[in-house]
Amino acid sequence: MMEWTTAGFISYIVLWVVVVIQIILTLALARLVGQLNRRIPPSGARVIDPGPEIGEFVGSWEGVDLLGNNISFEFPGDRGLFLLYISPHCSSCTALLPAAKHFFKEISNAVESSWVMVMGNRDTQLRYVKKNGLTRHPVLVEKSLPPSWRVKGAPFGLWIDSDGFVKTKGMVNHREHLESLWNAAKTGHASYEGYATALTDEETSESNI
Repeated sequence: MMEWTTAGFISYIVLWVVVVIQIILTLALARLVGQLNRRIPPSGARVIDPGPEIGEFVGSWEGVDLLGNNISFEFPGDRGLFLLYISPHCSSCTALLPAAKHFFKEISNAVESSWVMVMGNRDTQLRYVKKNGLTRHPVLVEKSLPPSWRVKGAPFGLWIDSDGFVKTKGMVNHREHLESLWNAAKTGHASYEGYATALTDEETSESNI
């Protein structure tokens, strides 16, 4: 049987006191993180480029894509259209591509998807498309699109609903930004800012009840 010395007994008590304090601090930290998570909305796609106005009718379009295929988008139609504007000279665009491919696959049943090449000559664009395997969805050249479809930056997401109206839009540097446009459109908001504002107003109303 182990005999306790005075020093050993004190060390044992101190150890348990430290453990209890750590548990209390951990619970307090978890509570604080939860409060911050409720107060701070997730980041989303920001509308910092004028481009086509939200709610604007862009109309149907038909033409030839970068690979020479005939492409047409008819509005009104059965599905909406998500355009992702990218540039061969944009490192953020290249970093976004793997997540964007998965995102396009996930929304394929609800919305058509297409890449839109911004900047660069045709040879540069073709090399970029083949190198990054972007042939599963149509690859459009922004200059060939009507003015109402053009934006001024990349990576940029533009959502046109099945009736041909711009539903949501915004800069999309991460997968989270792509999802924010999807969530905003599904909840009837024109942009992430509108979705976040409505969410904040809803939480404020609940706290005042």
